[in-house]
Amino acid sequence: MINFKNPFALLLFLVLPLGLAANGTATDITGLDYTGVTANGSLLAGGSTDPLWKVTYAQVSGASYTGNSQFTGAAYVINDIPYITSLNYVQNTASAQWITAPGATTDASGTITNSGGNYLPGNGTTGSNDAEYIYTMTFSITGTGSGTVTNNVAISLTIAADDNYAIYVNPGAVNTKQSSSTYGSFINSTASDTGTSAWTNASTTFLQNYTNSNSSANATFKIGTNTISIVVTNSNGITGNSSAITLNASGLLVYQMGGNGMLINGIPIPEVGAWLPVAGALGLFGVLAWRRKNRGIAGLAVSDGVHGAPPFPAPEAAAASPPTPLLRVAPTGCGPFIRTCS
Repeated sequence: MINFKNPFALLLFLVLPLGLAANGTATDITGLDYTGVTANGSLLAGGSTDPLWKVTYAQVSGASYTGNSQFTGAAYVINDIPYITSLNYVQNTASAQWITAPGATTDASGTITNSGGNYLPGNGTTGSNDAEYIYTMTFSITGTGSGTVTNNVAISLTIAADDNYAIYVNPGAVNTKQSSSTYGSFINSTASDTGTSAWTNASTTFLQNYTNSNSSANATFKIGTNTISIVVTNSNGITGNSSAITLNASGLLVYQMGGNGMLINGIPIPEVGAWLPVAGALGLFGVLAWRRKNRGIAGLAVSDGVHGAPPFPAPEAAAASPPTPLLRVAPTGCGPFIRTCS
């Protein structure tokens, strides 16, 4: 049983559940950003680049692209009119917008690129004319220790994509898409969640390292920088091989990421942050109170306030010998504490 009269035990009781005394323990999550916004959450103009989401890999018609290339680099914000409304997409929200890969054009003819359009190569889910685009963002988990997070962490997000998607957390290296695969994949990595024909209906999913009623364990987090990679397959609504080479619409929308669905040990992040200083203050108060109490006892045992000599035995010796009369000498020179002065 924990002795709550001991301030050090009280401090450990308050701090340990919050993950301040174990290696690889998360205490905060930051940097989870919606698509189509600035770092402070303001909506970006259509046709502008998204500073927070990048297309880090693309496989188009059998060729691979990385870095800053025709189909990779900073994602572009899709113009709401006419592309979002006319294509029966899940609508933009007040805090998030659809984005698409570099190289997207304003129409199927492919004449104007990177100006807010969302037409990209991709037909079918297999064969030489299919295409996939990997959208990536990074976020931070702070805490004690290093390496894999050992306490419970969960992050919710709502997603829509054209056409299909697969979500990965901290994946390995890109694995070139195989002809029998519906989604692109990563080496030694398993998708946390997948969706098909996802442009007209948004889905909410949880990325978490434990199992509960929301989801099974489907992600591994680490202290420091973490990555969410979303593979979007542009299939033009065709499953399997396709001989078509036309450009067609493609993009990604992510919002409602975190908030009350961003949990550490089952507690929403803002509440975790609010409790940390409270726990620290309570623990410090207990330590100071304990020190003050013991300092006061020690002071009575060694000084009378004037002469520096102990007027009565220390508490440890009191049980062994009768106590002497309790007399205090006032610092002003007055006599014993009888309210008289000579």
